[in-house]
Amino acid sequence: SFDIISHRASFKTTCRSSSNQHHPWTSLMMSKEDEPSSSSSSTTTTTKTHSKRSQRKAAQRATKELKQRQSTGNKATSQHPEAILKRQRKKSPNHRRRHNFAERAQFLQEKENQNDEFDASLDGLRENQLTNINIHPVENSKGENGGGGGTAQVHPLHSMAVDKLEVSSTSADDVVQAIKRAQNLHDVHDIREIAHFLLEDCDISFAYGYRGSLLSRLAVASLHMNNYAIAERCITERRISHRSSMLPMESSAIVRGLLRCHHIEEAWEVLEDELHLPLDGWVDFDASSFDDDELHLEEEAIRRQLEIRDMLVHRARSIGSIASRQFYEEEPTLGMAAIGKLKEMAGIVKESGLTAEELGMPWERFVRGAALCEGKRRDGKWDDNRDNANGDGEGEDPSQWPCNIVYTVLDAMISFPPENKDVTFEALCNALVRRTVFVTGAVDMDGCPEADRGEVAFIGRSNVGKSSLVNMLTNRKSLAFTSKTPGKTQQSNYFAVNDKPELARQIRYGDDVPGSKDRDSFYIVDLPGFGFAKVPQQQRQQWSDFMDEYLLERETLRVVFHLIDARHGPTDEDAKIMHKVGTIMRNTDKKQNNAKYVIILTKADKNVKGATSEKNPGKVAESVRDKLVDTMTANGVGYAPIVVTSAETRLGRDEVWKYLRLAAES
Repeated sequence: SFDIISHRASFKTTCRSSSNQHHPWTSLMMSKEDEPSSSSSSTTTTTKTHSKRSQRKAAQRATKELKQRQSTGNKATSQHPEAILKRQRKKSPNHRRRHNFAERAQFLQEKENQNDEFDASLDGLRENQLTNINIHPVENSKGENGGGGGTAQVHPLHSMAVDKLEVSSTSADDVVQAIKRAQNLHDVHDIREIAHFLLEDCDISFAYGYRGSLLSRLAVASLHMNNYAIAERCITERRISHRSSMLPMESSAIVRGLLRCHHIEEAWEVLEDELHLPLDGWVDFDASSFDDDELHLEEEAIRRQLEIRDMLVHRARSIGSIASRQFYEEEPTLGMAAIGKLKEMAGIVKESGLTAEELGMPWERFVRGAALCEGKRRDGKWDDNRDNANGDGEGEDPSQWPCNIVYTVLDAMISFPPENKDVTFEALCNALVRRTVFVTGAVDMDGCPEADRGEVAFIGRSNVGKSSLVNMLTNRKSLAFTSKTPGKTQQSNYFAVNDKPELARQIRYGDDVPGSKDRDSFYIVDLPGFGFAKVPQQQRQQWSDFMDEYLLERETLRVVFHLIDARHGPTDEDAKIMHKVGTIMRNTDKKQNNAKYVIILTKADKNVKGATSEKNPGKVAESVRDKLVDTMTANGVGYAPIVVTSAETRLGRDEVWKYLRLAAES
């Protein structure tokens, strides 16, 4: 056995020696374990075997490593680590910026340094021309493509795609591409050269009349870089030479750019000049009144309608941008003035038939901005008793503000087409209802709390949805107790809204809690239900007497909401309530308040299959509506407004809050 093992070891050594002659690089990968043992007397010597494939792979790796070591100085080798890093840098997002500025800018700098004195004088001359607001067009012979006559100037750019601008060879697409690149990379040099080209070399016929749109793009790009001098020249030239081709979208973009640079007065000037309201009667035309030979007039009227609708959309959005910026910059007076402008155009917006989706108004942002200012107001930033001529309150007069600045946004939002978005209403409720607490339950006038704030009362038959409506309006899940069993509310429950903090601890434990109620605090009163509640007749009569006395003698009562089921319409009990309220409202000699009576139709979602908050939130049948109107007229309350609501789909919550404001402001 010893002879056989020795023979095999010597045979493997011979084979490896012969193979090394054909593969000179294989010896680099051989380990010490692969070499034959020097001690031939060991009987336990073992050798690690390698297949031909593994030997071939080892030879290839060794050859590859040797070639890499030999090509260390060659930077162009594709597999060299530095070459790999170079390719990775080229693929980085900043490659375009580095390419434009590192190579092209260096080339242009070397070219400009050839005549520094001439370049300095020329730049100063051009800068003076750009900052001069008065336009003095040069009358000269027209060149090719609508350019000026004489020697055509070439305007070099840093861009590799559009490296120069000249009237004879530059198209409108080239100018647009150059403006976009300069705006994205904040290239001041290119913006200046593009301004020279459009304002000095090109006339109104450049690019088939597209020069006005190019000027608007250049104005927006200049404002993006806080260069108001170029932007003002572009806006002025656009008004004088291209007024007929101005687009509302371009004017809206210029307004937003001016706001970004804090030029508020200039933004209002552009808005009123380029996005003005149309004249009255612009939609009053009858298509059937046109004859066959006057069809072009009908088409022109329709085209004019579409143009004005587009102008209304961009005007509303531009005013919204101004209001939002003023609120978030803590200038509530200017913000409320802008919201007032929105409310003024609400009538013509509804007349045009625009929907909430087409307008796209960011009401949520307006509400949050107004709530921010209201929070600063509660913290004492604009104290009513402080001299507004000093400090941070300069220019602000809180005495002229509403009890809550958010109510200004609410008025404008109600006047516009409804959108019924949960996110917007959640922000609205968080701003208007910051704290709620159950105060007391009263069964007679002596049990009512002190009349130190406005009140709103909810009345209606049992199981009509009073408690659900209160929870929806306050954005609370269990403020008022809800039940499917009629008659659960058997007393007048008082809920304080926006009272002083820690009021609940004071009510429960009797602790003396410091602080005072907010200026927009009010009471929500949930009166007992009537109808088929299983209560004794004596208790029903007690409820009726208390309600008569409450409606007549409660001085701080501002709104009475009468809830009626939208599925069935008014019942006999509802008719009695209407008659009672109508009698009290007409009895001005004994009445001690100025309460407003409002009809609310609840559970409107039950009349629609698959009702949602945004699509088909609810409706009322025509027969139910006609029955309601007849009953109201017969009982002397035909003047009362009607609001359709649903606690499930949140329908009508904005309209109800319009009347809740009456209690908050008292």
